[in-house]
Amino acid sequence: MALGRGLSSLIPQKKDRKLPTSVNKQSLNKKTVFDISINKISPNPYQPRKYFKESALKDLASSIKKHGVIQPIVVVKIGDNDEEKYQIIAGERRYRASKLAGFKTIPAILKDNKTNKEHLELAILENVQREDLTPLERALSYKQLADEFSMTHAQIGERVGKGRVSVSNTIRLLELPDDVKTALEEGDISENHARAILSLPKGAMQSKLLKEVKTQKLSARNTEVAARAMLKKPVKSMAGQDPLIKEALAKIEGYLGTKVLVKPAKHVSDGGELVVKYFSNEDLKNIVRKIASN
Repeated sequence: MALGRGLSSLIPQKKDRKLPTSVNKQSLNKKTVFDISINKISPNPYQPRKYFKESALKDLASSIKKHGVIQPIVVVKIGDNDEEKYQIIAGERRYRASKLAGFKTIPAILKDNKTNKEHLELAILENVQREDLTPLERALSYKQLADEFSMTHAQIGERVGKGRVSVSNTIRLLELPDDVKTALEEGDISENHARAILSLPKGAMQSKLLKEVKTQKLSARNTEVAARAMLKKPVKSMAGQDPLIKEALAKIEGYLGTKVLVKPAKHVSDGGELVVKYFSNEDLKNIVRKIASN
């Protein structure tokens, strides 16, 4: 839902934009912007974003002090008709930053009342499409859509502009152990690192690979290679069908205790290359010790 672009042109130039006692459907359709008292607004309990970085909020508050709230938040009216109370559908970061900046009111677009489930869907879709959710927050959002609305992964993908496989893979991040989730949430590893770790059986292997990623600063690609090696999956090579080379590989890998690749030259008479893989400093020390001992 693209609500941001062009909305500044809809904001009246007067300093005070009072919310009328009754708002008709025509004004709602035009997305009229009103100033609403911050004290009358509450966050949406269905908000998928659970963590707001304090430093980022302070930066936004500083910007709002200087330039004002450029993009209005979106709210719905809640409670009795006689009592003016509103709940946020989109824009909780702006709301929090405006409170931090000491603002008494905030520009808002008022939407028609919805059921709790409709609030959930609106909040999720607004935030997934317009906010920088963490991978785990996005995964929780997709899972909520699946659980609360019985939406298939393909349907979720259509709503958020992602493919079915992407949605499924994101939801699978929720299966990660707590230590990997923490590393992902704190930015110590990327989503691609997490996917590689997720390919391993649950338990010690995942924790071991996480430790190697952090201590050795492995790239996402190298983490995938390390995960394959831990699973002892064969790595395809040009020499994979040559019985002589396959036998040699098995002996070398058995002796060195690591993955070895053969890259033959175009002509057999020109030989080729042996590539010895290692996945930690300890692995490298062991390989060097075994080679040097002969």
